[in-house]
Amino acid sequence: MFETVTERFGTLKLFSSAQMVNNTRYDHLFGKLDEYVEQLGFVISLFGLVFNFCSYHTAGYLKQKNSSITFIKCLAVWDTIAVFQDGVMVLGGNYFNFNIFNFNRLACKTLYWQSWASTITAIYHMNALVIDRSLAIGAPIWYKQKSSPKLAVKISISITIVIYILNVGLIYGYDISDGTCKLTAQSNVIQFYLGFILIVITSLIPLVITSCTNMFFIYKLRSRSSKNNAERRLTAMLVTSSVAFTISVGVIMINLLILSNVIPLNIESLTIKSFIAKLAELFGIINSSLNFLFYLVSGPMFRNAFIQLIKDLFNANK
Repeated sequence: MFETVTERFGTLKLFSSAQMVNNTRYDHLFGKLDEYVEQLGFVISLFGLVFNFCSYHTAGYLKQKNSSITFIKCLAVWDTIAVFQDGVMVLGGNYFNFNIFNFNRLACKTLYWQSWASTITAIYHMNALVIDRSLAIGAPIWYKQKSSPKLAVKISISITIVIYILNVGLIYGYDISDGTCKLTAQSNVIQFYLGFILIVITSLIPLVITSCTNMFFIYKLRSRSSKNNAERRLTAMLVTSSVAFTISVGVIMINLLILSNVIPLNIESLTIKSFIAKLAELFGIINSSLNFLFYLVSGPMFRNAFIQLIKDLFNANK
C-alpha cells in the first residue's frame, strides 16, 4: 500500500518540485534495492496466500470455540485480501509492468479506496484479537459468559463497515493524471484527512493498543495468574504474532512520519523515499503473510491442529 508513494501522493505536499529534481549519488544503489524489495514482497505475498489459507482452516481444528478463534479466522481472511492487493496486484503489477490501478478512473478510485480500507481493516482485526485475549486472561469469568463466535462476527462486521466509511474520502481524492492513478485533490481538508487516516488511524492507535496488550500478556504469562492452561497456551501462541505486528506497525508509522516531514531527515531524493516506503510496505506484507508460521512456532496446540488437518486431508484422498 505504501510502495507507490511517488505515484499515489502525486502533488500532495510530501514532495516539493526541488525534491523531484534533486537526486543523490546513492540513487542508483537505492534504485536497485527498491527493485529487490519489490520482488521480495511479491514472492512473500504468494507464500502469504497459502499460509493464510492454512491459518483459516487450522483454526477450525482448535478445540476452543470462542471469539478468539473466530478473530483468528477473520484476520486470516483480511490478511489474504491485503496481501493479494499490496503484494500481488501492486508489487507484482509493478514487477510485470502492469498496474491495474492505472486502467481507468473507476479502477483508480475504487481500487485505492479498497486497498487502503482492507489493509486498515486487517490491522484492526489484529487489534480485536489481542483485546479479546486480554479480556480472556484478565477477566476470565466475564469472558466465559460473554464471549462467543457470533459476537466476534458482529464485531468483525462493525470494524469493516466503520473502516470502509472512514476511508470513503479517498474515492474523491484519487484520479488519473498523466496516465497514472494518484492523489489529485489539493484542498487542506483532504490533506488533513489523509494525514489523520494515515498516521493516527493506520499506525498510532494500533501501535498503542498492541504495545499495551503485549506488556499485559507478558506480565500475565510470567505471573502464571491464569489457571486455564488452554487459554494460556492460546494467548502465548498469539504473543509472537502480536509482537511482530507491533514492530511492523512501528516501522510503517516511522515511514509515514518521515514522508510527511514530521521527522525531518532532509531526504531530497525520490528514489530513497520510494525505497523507504517500499521497505515499510514489505514489513506490512511480512506481518500479513507469516502469522501462520508464528502460530506454528509458538503454539503446540496450533501445530497439533495443523497436523490433524493434514492427516484428514490425506485420509480423505485415500
